[in-house]
Amino acid sequence: MMVVLVVPIAALLIGVSLLLLGGGLLNTLVAVRGGLEGYSSATMGYIMSGYFMGFFLGTYLALPLVQRIGHIRAFALCAAVASSCVLLHAVLVDPVAWFVLRIVSGLVVVILYTVIESWLNGQASGDKRGQIFAIYMVVNLSSLAAAQQLMRLD
Repeated sequence: MMVVLVVPIAALLIGVSLLLLGGGLLNTLVAVRGGLEGYSSATMGYIMSGYFMGFFLGTYLALPLVQRIGHIRAFALCAAVASSCVLLHAVLVDPVAWFVLRIVSGLVVVILYTVIESWLNGQASGDKRGQIFAIYMVVNLSSLAAAQQLMRLD
């Protein structure tokens, strides 16, 4: 029975899993790299809090952006910006730059979540919506937990 629910959304769940694996790994890598760069704990706290500031701001920007340019374009835009932010962490090794990149990362990730979850909500029938979102949350949390283990790979 569960297979019937998963097959139509399998590509989306795989995409979400990859997004969260990358995001979870980035969070760990930024903290480790900041320590290697000699940033203080307070500085790292400010840098890492930037993600949540962006996440908060993104909740206000998600709906207007999706309404203005549509779900597909909003997703593509935010995925491209998120990818660029990841790459720029390696190029711009500066606490202020990392703080700004973390804000932008949080902002675009919450918009990605909004697009993904609204698509899931639109695809799910009323009687199966809870089961589909339960599967989504299992994938979500499992991916975040698995991301930490990627640090052990050489």
